[in-house]
Amino acid sequence: MPPPNAGGLAGLLAGNPLLAANPLLTANPLILATLANPAQPSAAIQQGGPTAAEEVDSNLIDPDVQELCDYFHIEERHARRLSDIMKNRQETFVEDMERLYDVLERANSPAGLLVVKMREMEEGTFVGKVKADKDLAAVSKKYKLDEQAESKLADILARYDDVPRSGYLIEIERHLEVSNRPSAMAMMLLRKLGEGQSLGKPGQPAPGSYLDNAESSI
Repeated sequence: MPPPNAGGLAGLLAGNPLLAANPLLTANPLILATLANPAQPSAAIQQGGPTAAEEVDSNLIDPDVQELCDYFHIEERHARRLSDIMKNRQETFVEDMERLYDVLERANSPAGLLVVKMREMEEGTFVGKVKADKDLAAVSKKYKLDEQAESKLADILARYDDVPRSGYLIEIERHLEVSNRPSAMAMMLLRKLGEGQSLGKPGQPAPGSYLDNAESSI
C-alpha cells in the first residue's frame, strides 16, 4: 500500500505495480499525467494542440479535388497541392473548380496545365468561372448559345465596366441576329472583344438566322 500522504503520479504507480511495470505506459508521460490527474487535461490539449483525428483530417485530399484529379488522371502529389491551395479559396471554390474542369478538358496535358493554374492561384492571378449576368443570359437564351459560347462571352465581358460592356452586348446581338450559327459567331467575336476592338458592321441576314426568320414571319 502507498503511504497515506502519497499522491499524484508517485502514488498512482506505487499503488498499482502492474501499471508501474508497463513499459508502454511509463514511456509515455502524457498518458501517465492524464491517468494521475484526469481532471486536468494535458498541457498539449490545454494549449489547443491538434488531436490525432485533426491531424489526419488536415492531410486528407478534398473529395471534389480528388474527383477532378481522378477524372483527368492526375497524380496524387498534384492533387494534394491543389487540395491545400483550395483550403484558402473557399469563397470561390465552386467557380474555381468549374474553371479547372473547363480548361483541363481541352488541354493536351491536363497535369501540366493544372500546375500552371495552381501557380496562378498562388500568385493571385487565377480567375474562376464567371457566371453570365442577366443581360448576357437573356441574349444567350434568345439566340440559343451553347454553354461554351456563353461562358467565353461572360469571361471577356466581365473585364469591362458597365458602359463598355453594355455597348459590346448591343454589338454582339447585332452579329448574332444575322447568323444561322450564333454560337459559332460568338466564338468568332472573342478575339476582337478581348482586344477591345469594335466588332464591325454585321453582314446580311443568313438564311435561318434570327433576323431572317423574323422577316419571313411578317
